[in-house]
Amino acid sequence: MYSPVTVAYLPAVIGAVISVVLNRTGFLGLLFLVPPGVIAYCYNGKTAWFCTFLVILGNGLVSLTLGVPLGYSPAVLWRDILYMAVMTGSLTWIVLPARAEGFLFSRIPGVYRLICGSLLGALSLVPVVASLRNSSGLYEFIRAQAEAVSALYAASAGADVVQRSLSEQYITPEAVLETVSLVSLRGGMVVSCMILFVVSRQLALGITWFIRRTKPGGSITGFHVPPWFIWALSCSLPGILVGVKTKTALLEIPAWNILVICSILYLAQGGGIAIYFLSRIRRPGARFLIHLLLIIVICSPGINAVFLGALALLGIAENWVPFRVPKTDGPSSTPGMEA
Repeated sequence: MYSPVTVAYLPAVIGAVISVVLNRTGFLGLLFLVPPGVIAYCYNGKTAWFCTFLVILGNGLVSLTLGVPLGYSPAVLWRDILYMAVMTGSLTWIVLPARAEGFLFSRIPGVYRLICGSLLGALSLVPVVASLRNSSGLYEFIRAQAEAVSALYAASAGADVVQRSLSEQYITPEAVLETVSLVSLRGGMVVSCMILFVVSRQLALGITWFIRRTKPGGSITGFHVPPWFIWALSCSLPGILVGVKTKTALLEIPAWNILVICSILYLAQGGGIAIYFLSRIRRPGARFLIHLLLIIVICSPGINAVFLGALALLGIAENWVPFRVPKTDGPSSTPGMEA
């Protein structure tokens, strides 16, 4: 393992090259944050930030080298460079361990880093969403998809004139763009960034374990949402209602994002509670059946939504009921929930 003052240049370069290449390979582009995460877990902070710098620099050079000859506008190129820089920098900041010493941002707990990184990633996507209506190529693509869906819906409707009329009226490129904009601004972008960070972090942890046989970072079993988040969740609901009623987007959009962030965190806390109780089951047969049942539930449309909602409610309930307080055989003491 490298000391805190040593920079592992070669691993940083390799990780940066893999990240930039993944970012240009279609579907695998969703994995572009995994290599910087592996470097951060396998080495030290200096190496991680050096790798992040190389990723940002390399992606910028590749974007300009490929984009300018193809005729991409400067705005499109800078949006791509900004998004890559924000997401890579945020991921490195999220996965590095919090330190008591150092500058202020290094002492922020992981849950707050995840929230801030997701918000920064969402802000970097705002110009992309705003440009959707100005993109003729995207508009034509959405038009073709909307017409195909409308044709399928009309064919399934048969001779039903009402359903045909509804499909022609609502399944249009304009309606699709409007829906994308509404969902993106009201938590969709934050959720996508948060999921990308969490998935990339878990994949990086798995690769780190495979390479070094060590698994840094804590388990979701011990994850706790700070107590004051329940107040943020409670205030977001009336904020949404007032914003919708008064048609005040400046109130409604932040309230939706707060609600989404709190819901995801409480869902993670509920999952930690469920895993905590599952880990206490000693019979292998019972654990196998429960895990099989959970897989079936998660893969069942409709039922999985109810299950995830129940997990989020379970996470919220832990604000009043300390589910994960271990039982002791000694004399009872005043119970208190861990921070």
